[in-house]
Amino acid sequence: MGQDKALLPHPEGGVWLTALVEQMRPLALPLQLLTRHQAHADLLSDDPAIEVLMEPPPCNGPLQALGRVLPADSDQALLVLPVDMPLITTAVVQQLIAAWRQKPLHVAVAHDGSRLQPLLCVIPSGPPFQTELLEQLDAGRLRWLDWLERVPFQTVALPPEALLNANGPEDLAALKP
Repeated sequence: MGQDKALLPHPEGGVWLTALVEQMRPLALPLQLLTRHQAHADLLSDDPAIEVLMEPPPCNGPLQALGRVLPADSDQALLVLPVDMPLITTAVVQQLIAAWRQKPLHVAVAHDGSRLQPLLCVIPSGPPFQTELLEQLDAGRLRWLDWLERVPFQTVALPPEALLNANGPEDLAALKP
């Protein structure tokens, strides 16, 4: 993309990061932001509803980041949301959570009709999710999909238009009205 996606102007106002936060507020869930960028922390620093966690180096991708926030306690779950899905809505996330509640011992992974969108998911905590994650990270394997293959998961079909994963200028052009 050539620039920080979280700070790109969002079509509905604000930037992608603040737009995502606003879409999640109606869910009344605790919000955590794990970032390695001080600008992200600064942007949300005045919001007491958001816990900002700075990711220490080395930053080796989303699976390592997950290892830093996935609770060891088995009675919790973690909703993971990527900042580069600027069209995600509260309703779509509610669909994902509802599907996870039907099978709470499986990771619920978004599917756009063509492929998995593994960074939009609900992950139960505790074993085997955290144990498999830690084993994989200890072995230096950092691929999210490799971890996903080692744990029980279900795919959740969600509206593809809401799951636009914006990674290049052509994706930005698709966001323009």
